[in-house]
Parts: sequence; structure tokens; C-alpha cells
Amino acid sequence: MLSQFTFKNFKCFKDETTLDMQAASITELEESIIKDKNDNERFTSVAAIYGPNGSGKSTLLEAVDYLTRMITEPVEMFKFWGSKDSIRKTAAIPFMLDDFSKDNPTEFHIIFRHNDREFSYYISFLKRQIINERLIENKIGEKKINEIFYREENKIINASLLKGVAKTQIALEMPYLVFLKINYDIAIINEVIAWFNKCKYVYYGGNWAEAWFESNTLRSVSKKEEDSIIKLLNEVDINISDMKIERDDEGSVIGIKTVRHHEGKKYYLDFHDESSGTIKMMELLPEVLSIIKNAGLLIVDELDSKLHPKLLKYIIKIFKNPTINRYGAQLLFTSHDLTTMKNDLFRRDEIWFTTKNKNDASELYSLIELRDEKGELIRKNARFDKQYFAGRYGADPYLQNIIDWEVLIDEQEASEKK
Repeated sequence: MLSQFTFKNFKCFKDETTLDMQAASITELEESIIKDKNDNERFTSVAAIYGPNGSGKSTLLEAVDYLTRMITEPVEMFKFWGSKDSIRKTAAIPFMLDDFSKDNPTEFHIIFRHNDREFSYYISFLKRQIINERLIENKIGEKKINEIFYREENKIINASLLKGVAKTQIALEMPYLVFLKINYDIAIINEVIAWFNKCKYVYYGGNWAEAWFESNTLRSVSKKEEDSIIKLLNEVDINISDMKIERDDEGSVIGIKTVRHHEGKKYYLDFHDESSGTIKMMELLPEVLSIIKNAGLLIVDELDSKLHPKLLKYIIKIFKNPTINRYGAQLLFTSHDLTTMKNDLFRRDEIWFTTKNKNDASELYSLIELRDEKGELIRKNARFDKQYFAGRYGADPYLQNIIDWEVLIDEQEASEKK
């Protein structure tokens, strides 16, 4: 499970920024907390990111995905092509609204747990060249920390725990973690790669009716998974009784039909003819089931897009239900929907906000960090949505302008009545 993700100098984020999924010492919705059976450490199952357009919500998710793809894509490409020449080159995307950040490295630092170990992986790079890289681990419950490797530019400074690994210089563009996975079969490295492979980034802001063919989620599900998807859809009043996946003579998927019953008759509808929300749910649920099953991390940009608030709440509650989410899967998503920003759905440490500072750089902070005008923490039974809309959780010029216009219109109407 993800414990912490810290990054710096990436797109609209200039300064060091940390998303922390370690649970705070608060009492609300305790049943939704993930507890590591190895040491009872507590983690949040969900992190919801809110903020106005252009504040950095999507960029935060892109940063997590960028690091994940930096590690997983070269390994997959090597498996497919069988050539190290196909390795994806690392490219830094720094903060561009000053005169010096472009000459400073982009940094990623992620802490996560997999099986009985906690890993800390750090990498910094500038203009396609890696400057530093470090992997450390420790067995959960023990104090001893082991440095698996440390790398400066193309030199391996320390890899003493990696037995049988040749001491060699490495290309500046290649993460040493990737190099080790491609060239050796090392249990501890396989553990790290396995966790990154359980991270899935999905963007749902586009046109579903046109884009669904690009996804293989429905095409690859088993009959058992189909039945689970149908059951989940029925629970949210989407009354599809079955799916029919059509294939050609070679077994390739050429279309998907949904099956509905009406007045005792069976009707087949083309997948395209379903509503955008139904299409999204049918595409999203296989991802959710896979992540839940494998205790992974699902990263979704604009989770609320095309979804009724009831469906959005349903997806969130899947991750917060310990009976369903038995293995510790996590959901990280962005949303503009305030109808679900409620104290009966979210803990205060599960709600995060992005905003722009006076230097036009993005910042991230959690609701649990905020204090009211008396200097006290926001109460757990507060009206989160109402207080956010009123601007009490940070400067949001869009919402404040709406409030100002409402006041102005009220004043004008009162003046006209006199």
C-alpha cells in the first residue's frame, strides 16, 4: 500500500510536495482504515483531491503515474521487444514559471509497503539524465534499515546487498531499478517492481462512446468477473441482466452487447447506445475489481466525470468497505463533485486540496491540517462541502466570485424593489 509520495519541481509544482496516506490520529470512520497486520500501522483507503481548474489536481496524479511508468514501461517494452535499445528515456518536466527551476532536477520519493516489507525509493533527474537514485527497505516491525543500492549519475556507489551483480557503470538515462530487473532475477527487486505493476492510472475526462475501444478492460474479463460487474451495476439500479462479447472467427473482440429484459422479452443493445455514465461504470468496474483483488492503487483523474453522485459515492464506498476491500487496496482520485464531500463518507485526512500560491505554483494540503478562526482543527462533524464552497478551506477565486455575484444580485434585486 502507498504510505507517502513526495515530489518536487514537476510541471506546476515547484516546491517539495507530499501526499501522505498514513492515517492521522482521529476517530471518525475508523472502520474504513487499512491496518497492516504486520504492525497495525494505519493507512487511509482513499485520498480525494479537490480544487479549481488549473490548481494542480491532475498534475499530482500525473506525478504518481509518471514515476510508475518510468519504472514499469521499460521493463514491459524489453519483454516485448527483447532489446535494451527500446528503453523509454526519462525526460524531466520542471516548473517553468521562473528563471532557474528548469536547471534544477525533478525529484520523486515514494514510500510503500508490499507483503512484509516497507520500501523507500528516490530518484532525481535533469534533462533526461538521472542524478541520484536510491532504494532502501526494512522488514516491517524491525528497526534495521537496509540500503539496497545507491547511485550517483552513472556510478553505482553502493549495491553491497545485491549478490552476484556486476559492478558496472550504467547509462545516465536508465533507472538502476530497471537495469536490475531486466538483467537479473533478484527477489527484493521483483518485490518492488510487483508493487509498481499494481498501480493503475485511468483518465475519464474524455468521450466514452468514442474512446471505449482503446480500453481492454471489458474485453479481457472472465465470465465470473462479468457476473460480478452485472451484480454491481444492478446494485446501483443499472438494470443490465447480461453482457454478450462478440468475437470473430479468430477470437478477436469485434463488439459488446448489453442484455436487458423488458416485459418478459430479451433485448440486445449495442454498447455505444448505453449512456455515458453506464459505459463509464462498465469500463471502471473491472479496474476496481482487479485493484481490490490485487491490493493495488487505483489512480483516477476526474472520477466524477459522467457519473451521478450516487454512482461516485458507490465507487468510493467499495474501497472504504473492509468486507469488500480485505487486502488493502487504495483509491486516489480528483473530483469537482461537492455533493459527496460529506463527513459521513470521508475522514478529514482523506480530503486534500490544491491551490495556486502568489508565485503561481501549485500547493497541496489536507483538511486535517486546517484550523478555524479560533485556531482549532476543523470539526469531524463539520459541513465540509458548505465550508469549502464558502472559501473557508483556502483561496478559491472561482467559488468566491460566485459568492460575490450572488451578493451583488441580491443587492440589486433589493434595490429594484424599493
